[in-house]
Amino acid sequence: MKQLIKLGFQAFVTCLILLGAAGTSWATDFPSKPVKFVVSWSPGGGADALARRLAKGLAEKWGQPVIVENKPGADATIGIQSMLQFPADGHTIGLIITSHTVHPSVRKVLPYDLLKDFVGVTNVMEAPNLLVVNPKLPVKNLSELIALGKTRPLNFAAPGLGGPGHLGGVMFNNMTGLNAMHIPYPGGSPALMGVVRGDADFMFTTMLSGLPQAKSGQVKAIAITSMERSPLETDIPTVSESGLKGFELVTWYGIIAKAGTPKNILEKLASDIEWVAKSPDVTSFLVKENARVVASSPEKFALQLKNEVKKWAEIVKQANIQPE
Repeated sequence: MKQLIKLGFQAFVTCLILLGAAGTSWATDFPSKPVKFVVSWSPGGGADALARRLAKGLAEKWGQPVIVENKPGADATIGIQSMLQFPADGHTIGLIITSHTVHPSVRKVLPYDLLKDFVGVTNVMEAPNLLVVNPKLPVKNLSELIALGKTRPLNFAAPGLGGPGHLGGVMFNNMTGLNAMHIPYPGGSPALMGVVRGDADFMFTTMLSGLPQAKSGQVKAIAITSMERSPLETDIPTVSESGLKGFELVTWYGIIAKAGTPKNILEKLASDIEWVAKSPDVTSFLVKENARVVASSPEKFALQLKNEVKKWAEIVKQANIQPE
């Protein structure tokens, strides 16, 4: 009897070892065919440029094609929805940004559940936003903008409803006690032009869009929305150090896969994406965007997604923004 128990135990241990080896081999052999990289925006934008640099580096590392598929539309949800038709084997990945964690709170109907249908692979990078004001506005810094808002109504431009620019304005109102009015625009460029013309007093915009306009004098850049100053623009203070302590509004770019993708595949994806993200080609691109590499683990990115969905839901509720 003891001999049988011993033999059974040895067989059990052997099975565990073989399963572990098989899992390791699976990750080592990945990818075994071309990888689809879904980008929910049109070619030519910042997200597309990042995706193509990552795809190029991954293809070189893997020896397999990484095909960028642009699927824009419906506020960047069509592309993400399309991922559901493919197997959960890591051969289809998608690029998402901050606004995807806002969608559950501002859209009545979504064709997927971000937290149930997908799993985080890695947060590749993040970039701060810039608080800019109309150059004729009699303010030189955030404190003066807040003081002005206490003497007369302010308004702010933002592309659409529920995006980072809009919710940045909502956070500004919540933390200052002001009631600056949101003026929605059909896109980031029209919104910025609204500030240039003086139709809107201020806005939270991307560094890529706002800095050139600030340097040309068409807007005034008065604060950056990260917790630390940009190493490339050290003269621009943060919103947090300027009086609204704890204010942070960064735009991040992350990679997701379909729920059910094996853990070892997720880990390999994250590791290889980090390797590419830290390559000279990608880092030089990110420096121009005033962005930094994050390259978080699948576990950390999954937790970030969960926390951000909750955070934006609370902010949307406080602002009484009705889903559309």
